Amino acid sequence: MKSRARRLARHSIDTTGHFQLMNILVPNNVHRDQPQLSNVDVQLLERLNQRDADPDFWSSRQRDRSDSGHRFFQYPAMMVPVVQRRLIKELIGVQSGVASIYDPFMGSGTTLVSGMHFGLSVYGTDINPLAVLISQVRTAKVIDGDVGRKLEKVVKRASADGSFVIETDIPNIDKWFKPEVAVELSRLRRAIRSIDASWARKFFWVALAETVRLAGNDRTSTYKLHVRPADEIARRDISPIVMFQSIGEGNIASLTAFREALRDANTVTGQGSYVADSRVRLLDVRGDLKERWMGKTPFDLVMTSPPYGDNHTTVTYGQHSYLPLAWIDFEDIDREADQGALSTTHEIDSRSLGGRGTLSQQDTDRLFDTSPSLKVFVESLSTASTKARNRLFRFYHDFSQSISQIAGVLRRDGYMIWTVGNRNVTGRQVPTDEILKEMLEGVRCAHVVTLSRQIHHKRMPTRNATSATMREEKILIVRKSRD
Repeated sequence: MKSRARRLARHSIDTTGHFQLMNILVPNNVHRDQPQLSNVDVQLLERLNQRDADPDFWSSRQRDRSDSGHRFFQYPAMMVPVVQRRLIKELIGVQSGVASIYDPFMGSGTTLVSGMHFGLSVYGTDINPLAVLISQVRTAKVIDGDVGRKLEKVVKRASADGSFVIETDIPNIDKWFKPEVAVELSRLRRAIRSIDASWARKFFWVALAETVRLAGNDRTSTYKLHVRPADEIARRDISPIVMFQSIGEGNIASLTAFREALRDANTVTGQGSYVADSRVRLLDVRGDLKERWMGKTPFDLVMTSPPYGDNHTTVTYGQHSYLPLAWIDFEDIDREADQGALSTTHEIDSRSLGGRGTLSQQDTDRLFDTSPSLKVFVESLSTASTKARNRLFRFYHDFSQSISQIAGVLRRDGYMIWTVGNRNVTGRQVPTDEILKEMLEGVRCAHVVTLSRQIHHKRMPTRNATSATMREEKILIVRKSRD
């Protein structure tokens, strides 16, 4: 093999783990002037290789929380906007015709707003209603230029409201909110409902969600629901209305800066409308994506960061969203949103990948055929880890289903960019990057390169034993070779 191919680049992981190009072999007969897809891969690899001179290029030590509306809500494990933009820029610099980007696990929409800087049509899905709401606000084609005046109206109306009626039926409300806090949150909810403009209401629901997160009795040091100590709750003196106003003003400033950046990039018209399409949906990616995105597919680029494992044992996105969602009108989010998502504090996480269900031996065997690396890892676990193995099986079974659906809505020769972390199970690190690579190869996607990045600012549950080693992420770039 070495005599018939030239090695473009191969970097082993150094002690910092900043950058890695893994076993990339390029045939000698590929020339840059040939209109071949392998040539596109070569050009992409050469561009990525040039970035190796900067060890922080993919890690980005600098942090700007106002970047592209990143500060709207402290959503778990958010991507870094500047890193996403760098990845997109490198890819569209070598592949022509990229006009759309899809993120199947969009979270708070960082990939989508990154695509907007390049004028791409952006599409996203998530199973969490709060993620959908946040992404809708950040990726709106047109925003309300009068939102500042409407914020003053909401605050004034809430401040003048003398009602003590509580506007949520959340169980154990006294556990999660002091009485005076619940009253002010209810007044804010009524005031937001008085706003006629749909996008402005969504904007204020997001501000209210962050207010709930900070004003409630839930600890903010973890994504799982844990009530603060009683003495700490007693000492807290918080006005949700005052907090809401401050958050709203900060979000308006962040949004204004983002739209100005889009205007400078010529991706917003003089009338303030985004130049391309922008749509997000509440959707389970294990379903038929082609049918749900009919008329929009195939997408040109997939860029995403999937869950690192089932939500119950890794990042509890649903628990983190439970209290904020209890104060938001679901009809303002998505027609698929249902109050059943709040039936328990665990329901959204149970609806996510690996959250529920059982697998047959046939399912397990098929899963092992899809990923030999998964089989090797499972066989290395102790026999006492039955529960952990079952959770692992459920997650990767669902993950495999979603990968098949996602590949089905990507155009032939389109690229996928996956950012993943390798979690722990019973003290052993799951080789998620290798498992993902094998699963993608099973849906006719050719591995191009794997990058590594250090996590400097991404907020991860460091107290959670299953994710304690997630200080590094892998970025897998693959190309769909055929339909």
